[in-house]
Amino acid sequence: MKTGERFTRDAWFEIGLQLLATEGEKALTIDRLCQTAERTKGSFYHHFKSHDEFVTALLAYWQFEYTNRIIARVEQLEDLSDRRRELDRLAASVDSRLERAIRRWSGVDERVQFMLKQVDEQRIQYLAKLICELGQPTEEMAYELAVIEYAAFVGLQQLFPEAESQWIERLIHRVTQLISSEK
Repeated sequence: MKTGERFTRDAWFEIGLQLLATEGEKALTIDRLCQTAERTKGSFYHHFKSHDEFVTALLAYWQFEYTNRIIARVEQLEDLSDRRRELDRLAASVDSRLERAIRRWSGVDERVQFMLKQVDEQRIQYLAKLICELGQPTEEMAYELAVIEYAAFVGLQQLFPEAESQWIERLIHRVTQLISSEK
């Protein structure tokens, strides 16, 4: 951002998510955020009344950017197979460092735990909807398959933190193939 340009809430969120991904939740202090942003505390407080307000808004931003926006992009495609491939591609491209950091943080902060449960359920519900649309005969089975697939995805992020997104995408595709063959 150029000097003199207005520093937005989203800019604070992007810095927060980057710090969270690289250094963990302990880096999300107002001092550290301001230092990284090269802004004053006054600039921070212009956008947020408190650190708690920032954390709550940061979590909502994460949900919007890494769940709602992905679903919206996938939904723009008409062909169901294209939707499926695009969802796998976008999911694999998500920064696994950030996802792991949020999961770790949820172990020590109830607000984060609550939001993570919401996001996990939203992602599973969307995946179940897509599985159903692709021909799974029952909603119950589609939901169960979505849980299995999502658990595999989260497990891949945890087990292989340095993996290339293309490799993760390939493995997600393999899981999808296994699940699809068991209709």
